[in-house]
Amino acid sequence: MECARTGVAPATPAAASTPTRPAALALLLLTCLMAAAVLAPASFAASALAAEATSPSETPQRIVSLAPSNTEILFNLGLGPSIVGVTTACDYPAEASSIDKIGDYNINVEAVVAKQPDLVVAVSDLQAQVIDKLRELGLNVVAVNPTTIPEVFDAIQTIGDATGRSAAARELVAELEARMAAVKERVAATPESARPRVFVEIWNDPLMTAGHGTFVDDLVRAAGGINIFGSVSGWPQVSHESVITARPNVVILTSYNRDEVMARSHWRTVPALVTGQVYEVLPDLLVRPGPRLIDGLELLAQLFSEAR
Repeated sequence: MECARTGVAPATPAAASTPTRPAALALLLLTCLMAAAVLAPASFAASALAAEATSPSETPQRIVSLAPSNTEILFNLGLGPSIVGVTTACDYPAEASSIDKIGDYNINVEAVVAKQPDLVVAVSDLQAQVIDKLRELGLNVVAVNPTTIPEVFDAIQTIGDATGRSAAARELVAELEARMAAVKERVAATPESARPRVFVEIWNDPLMTAGHGTFVDDLVRAAGGINIFGSVSGWPQVSHESVITARPNVVILTSYNRDEVMARSHWRTVPALVTGQVYEVLPDLLVRPGPRLIDGLELLAQLFSEAR
């Protein structure tokens, strides 16, 4: 089966723009950098979040988001009109592009302060120094750092509690959990021997993939697949020989290079290339810890169900 680029899950159809290769690399590496907190020794726990208490009666009117995932969560909670600052990497939803920028993954503290925010929403591990500085300056900061899909749900609730949107957060989490449970139920009866062996190519030069402890691995497993590098942690570089030896029958690409992969002569015996089951997927659906991870889960489950 020939497959074009795949942007979002069937449950939420939308056109996905295709960045140029340099832009795709930059966005992907930035996204993975944010997701790389999965390798940090400190794990996420809702009860141990570095967050200031904000009651619903103190609902913030001016919010600055320091991460794309948090921006998506805020919009999903109906807080788009209250966001006054985001990073240059905050590209979804489209409305985020028109919001003033306060930096990229190097946050401009002065720019944040200039927005006079009631609340700053950050990532605890990656932005620890920035968070400390902002708090020293008297700003209210809520910081989350989810490393698993259930922890993403906890982060949504934490942000909802801090913004006076507790009920909306509970509804959103319940919806996402129900969608995830539906996928797991559909694939539960598939025996291990019938599950597709999956290679997720994060980048091609050097060849990089996603192993245990990443959202990608969580999603592949939950969608009914077997990650051929699931025994390796983090975002390792791997050899072409190891991929060929593992014989994946599905290849997932996050850097829009299907033509290049299909032209690899040394991969010609890889089952996924033989059957054409090589798919380009929007990386945000796999490594950005926000609500769209469940779009990614549904998409992978559909692709895996068609594997042969």
